[in-house]
Amino acid sequence: MNVRATSRLGRAGALLLALGCASGTGTVRRGEPGDAYASPSMECLPGHDEEVFTEKMRFAWLLTEQSFELPPPRSAPAGGTHREITQWTETELRRWLERKHQMVEAARAELNVAAEESHAQRVWAGALVGLMYEDVARVLVDVPVPRELVEDPEIAVIFRDVVRSQASPYLDHAQRAYRACHLNARQRRELEPWGSFCEDRRINLPRTGNEPQESGTTVEVIRE
Repeated sequence: MNVRATSRLGRAGALLLALGCASGTGTVRRGEPGDAYASPSMECLPGHDEEVFTEKMRFAWLLTEQSFELPPPRSAPAGGTHREITQWTETELRRWLERKHQMVEAARAELNVAAEESHAQRVWAGALVGLMYEDVARVLVDVPVPRELVEDPEIAVIFRDVVRSQASPYLDHAQRAYRACHLNARQRRELEPWGSFCEDRRINLPRTGNEPQESGTTVEVIRE
């Protein structure tokens, strides 16, 4: 790799350090209930009867809704330079992610509790956890390539690979939650739409090349 490429790769690494676990803003595609290909949201969930929710599930559901109601960060500067995008990640995105992380973890903690109360809630909780982590992962994958790196396709590809590696932990959580949702839902015919929804979303998650190995074991929905 020549000196110019090495310098630009260094810039890519510096930007990702600035990102930490920051995330970008992707294209939002609203779907109908049960649409496994829509952008992550509460609206895309399959049909359900909230009348059967326990008190703990109602609270967990509310916290999950609030995590999706957090306004997204402003879009990254179109065609931005390395300096402009770094400033964007260190301010707008960092503040958003810190708040988002707090809300997701709070909801997940309550979903862990609610999942222990019934089999159906175990399935629903898995879907909700998967959606929350997928939401963060997808916006991270969409972090734009700085203008200087676009000029060098080789380094731009490396940059995108590094960005996807930053999204990998979120995608791992989503993978596990969706898989558990799918496996648990297979045990109850009335929950099959949820199982299909979770499996379709799992299959269509962005790929990083570091996906966890498949297992035949039915796992707890959101317990590591």
